[in-house]
Amino acid sequence: MRPDTVRWGILSTAGISDALIPGLLAAEGSELAGIASRSRDKAEAAGARWGCPAYASYEALLDDPSIEAVYIPLPNHLHMEWTVKALEAGKHVLCEKPLTLTVGEVDVIAEAASRCGRHVLEAFMYRHAPRWRRAVELVAAGTIGEPRVVRVGFAFAVPLDTANIRFIPEVGGGIIWDMGCYATNMARGILGREPTEVFGFPYVRDGQPTETTVTGVMRFGPRVTAPYWVSFEFPNPFAQVEVVGSDGWLLLPGTGFRREPQTKLLLHRGDAEIYTNGVEPSIETFPFVDPYRLEVEHLADAIRGRAPLEYGLADARANTAALEAMHASIARGAPAPVAGG
Repeated sequence: MRPDTVRWGILSTAGISDALIPGLLAAEGSELAGIASRSRDKAEAAGARWGCPAYASYEALLDDPSIEAVYIPLPNHLHMEWTVKALEAGKHVLCEKPLTLTVGEVDVIAEAASRCGRHVLEAFMYRHAPRWRRAVELVAAGTIGEPRVVRVGFAFAVPLDTANIRFIPEVGGGIIWDMGCYATNMARGILGREPTEVFGFPYVRDGQPTETTVTGVMRFGPRVTAPYWVSFEFPNPFAQVEVVGSDGWLLLPGTGFRREPQTKLLLHRGDAEIYTNGVEPSIETFPFVDPYRLEVEHLADAIRGRAPLEYGLADARANTAALEAMHASIARGAPAPVAGG
């Protein structure tokens, strides 16, 4: 073990941790030092499974001075409360998306992080993957000209189940908080700018208390739009992200989320040749690299001062503002401005 290893704790035995923990265990300079649950039996079962100490309460884990960073995969409505408690206990925080349910809650976290001198990272693991970083690099370099359209779509079929936390509005359920946060984050990230206006059309499945599909568009000024759809109703499309520019386009087929052995980036520059000469797009292939491992290593590097934190709370605040506008648009049945956009 490295002398500067960051010791991590996890608040909750939520199933989403199963995606992150293997990455944490493989991460250079990090160690899983404990898992906490409100149920001693659940904590001990998780600790035995992953080979780490168990804590019978969240407070007990936060009180352990040997733990420097925590991962918070709690239900959405608890993110602010436990992020602030972790910060005040002297921990750095990796919190599941969405970081909060309001811009005001992000501001509360930002005040606590500043006061306590600790980092907070919203857990959008895809941003650390080489393919995504390459796509951002290509767009920023003007490889496809000026971006005009960013199309983002995410979906997976979730059966009717009123007990499923994804469908409970009071705890931050609904497709916007679950997958809309990815759509906004990806559109913002690939363009490097903020949306000014959002429009969304909701669908609520019979028997569910919150939206299960939303389709719509984000505007990034007068010339750039980002049509999106997010749904619990149907399978993922072939590609989740496509960027069309004034002089070409790029496409990211496959999710990059589900441990595909490799993913690809398709790039086409120019317009006329594809019709006159049948020119195929160029293809870059990216072998699988666990984005959760990269995410953990990124925060550990920031904690140790080896690199700056690339995505701070200003980014989380801007993403939350876009999601609030998405909800406002649905409520009023009309476009809604994005605060600060």
